[in-house]
Amino acid sequence: MKSLRSELMLSFILIILISLMPVGSFTYGLTKKIIEKRVSESTVETLKQIDKNLNIILANVQDLSLFVISNHDVRTYLKTKKNNSEKIDEVLSKLYENFTSLIYYKPFISAVNIYGVNGLNFETAGPSDVKDKTHYNYERKIPQNGNYIITPTYERYYKTIGTQYIISFYRQINDINALTSKLGILRIDINENVINELYKDIKLGDTGYIFIVDKNGYIVSRSIKKHLSMYIKDIPHFAPIFNNLEGYYRRNIDGKNMLITHYTSLDQNLIIVGVVPYDELIKEATYIRGSIIFIIIVSIIVAFFLAYIISYNISMPVKKLTALMQEVECGNLDVVINIKRKDEIGTLGKSFNSMTSKLKNLIEEVYKNHLKRKEAELRALEAQINPHFLYNTLDVIYWTSRAEEAPKTGKVVAALAKLFKLGLNKGMDITTVEKEVEHLNSYLFIQKMRYDDPPKITVDIDKALYPYKTTKLVLQPLVENALCHGIDELGSEGIIKVIGRENGQDILFEVIDNGVGMNQETIEEVFNETSEEKRGYGLKNVNERIKLYFGQDYGLQVYSEERKGTKVIVRIPKYL
Repeated sequence: MKSLRSELMLSFILIILISLMPVGSFTYGLTKKIIEKRVSESTVETLKQIDKNLNIILANVQDLSLFVISNHDVRTYLKTKKNNSEKIDEVLSKLYENFTSLIYYKPFISAVNIYGVNGLNFETAGPSDVKDKTHYNYERKIPQNGNYIITPTYERYYKTIGTQYIISFYRQINDINALTSKLGILRIDINENVINELYKDIKLGDTGYIFIVDKNGYIVSRSIKKHLSMYIKDIPHFAPIFNNLEGYYRRNIDGKNMLITHYTSLDQNLIIVGVVPYDELIKEATYIRGSIIFIIIVSIIVAFFLAYIISYNISMPVKKLTALMQEVECGNLDVVINIKRKDEIGTLGKSFNSMTSKLKNLIEEVYKNHLKRKEAELRALEAQINPHFLYNTLDVIYWTSRAEEAPKTGKVVAALAKLFKLGLNKGMDITTVEKEVEHLNSYLFIQKMRYDDPPKITVDIDKALYPYKTTKLVLQPLVENALCHGIDELGSEGIIKVIGRENGQDILFEVIDNGVGMNQETIEEVFNETSEEKRGYGLKNVNERIKLYFGQDYGLQVYSEERKGTKVIVRIPKYL
């Protein structure tokens, strides 16, 4: 059997666990979401700043391109005949002078290159070459209306400055005086390393990275050079960056949960992308989770000690009370518990002391008076039956003796003698069903002598019940009650049935009449101990005696309606 203290301790700990675990889980989940949102939004802002710096570079490149196509010396150079060497040398000298100082202050520009339709070329970094010729396809896509295009990053070798990863800015140079007349092509080479400098020192977690991709899906800038010019538009986890201008989302990349943030430049030509492992992003949340677990463990330990102390204070008085109650069960009523508390347990202790004192007094009184009281009650109950019956019997004898002086009177007297003999039962309160039936038959014989037109009375009791025990004077009072209060007041032929049958472990007797019946209020009065009505007194008497001998589960049940008769069911236990 579990002790109250262990149950209290377990309950306290379970309550704390049930309270803390959801709170801890909710706090951790909420913290993780807040950190994810905060870091993601912060990363997007970082990408926006990179875009601003990148726009400054691109704006400078555009300004430079406008300067080039509007420069007088450039137009002169592109209009000069190829065989006019003197003029070419003069203009080239001015171009080198102008563009050398200009490029010096713009370190993001590797070279400015002009290629005229007249066959003349101008290259600030000297002749250059590329391994991959595919970028030349962009030269055929240069808009004729003067707009520009930008190529993906590629590798170019310069005679003067060596090999560099560059992004080429192309623009067609038209004649200002005749805009449909093409003078040449401008190519400004932007150093990818300078663009990379804008973000390479920005840390996204421990292993996160940033890269720039153009709207066509080619990587324009990244710290890992082998990934430059890689096409990523058909990679599923990068597809969303081409559908939304900015935002963040999570995807599984190579088995890792990654957070991807992205921002599209204002001209929507470039997209800055940040990729960081989600676990690195929520390091703070992981630390908070550890702190929450630590707090929960400490709380459980503290709760254990508090539960131990509280449960001890609660359970010890109850334990003492339980031990004393067990002594009371063994018959020791001299026990007293001393609990100096003002709560419910203290009240319980006072009630216990009062209860044992009263029990002691009551038991002493009950033991002294029980047998005498029981005997007196039984004799009193029988005495209430006998005078009434004796009056009726003497009345029969009187009128019979006057009507005829012969055998009938003798039979009535014999029946009366037998009736008294069986009723007294040698002073014993318990008889057999067989003798109870004999007693009833003697009574019915006498009653038949009383009526000129006697009621129809049938007794149908299973003889298998004859050996079983019952209290005496059960059936006769019920039949008498049916005759006196049911049939006599009917004014027509009366019928009474007495039936006895087994019912499981019980015996059921039924006394059924077709008399005047009773309403529910009268039935309640019959069994009311305070009622002084004589009607149905035999019912109350029989019911009390059965319950006194066999317990509250046994006794009488009465079913009756006015003008529809009455049924009385007697239930007694079946025992030999």
